[in-house]
Amino acid sequence: MSDFDKDSLEALQDLCKIKLTPQEVEDFSSKLKMILDYVEKLDEIDTKGVDPCNYVLMDMQKNVFREDVVKNSLDREDFLKNAPDQVAAMIKVPEILPSSE
Repeated sequence: MSDFDKDSLEALQDLCKIKLTPQEVEDFSSKLKMILDYVEKLDEIDTKGVDPCNYVLMDMQKNVFREDVVKNSLDREDFLKNAPDQVAAMIKVPEILPSSE
């Protein structure tokens, strides 16, 4: 990719449907060329025998979910004791949407 130049950037502008100023073209051309040169350098590294890694930290590869355990839920009367306002054994909450009346 070391052949990346302003013409390549102009083609990229057309594909991305963006318009760069002449100063931005200069800046982006040099920066993108540096990035592509670095990626090209990384391609030189021998990775034969190296397993692909989706996660950098091994701890992220294990299952973090707990087992489901069936438990008794809180009794309705005890639950409603904590509610500031209730209607027909349900918690009354403030109106969010205006009524259509």
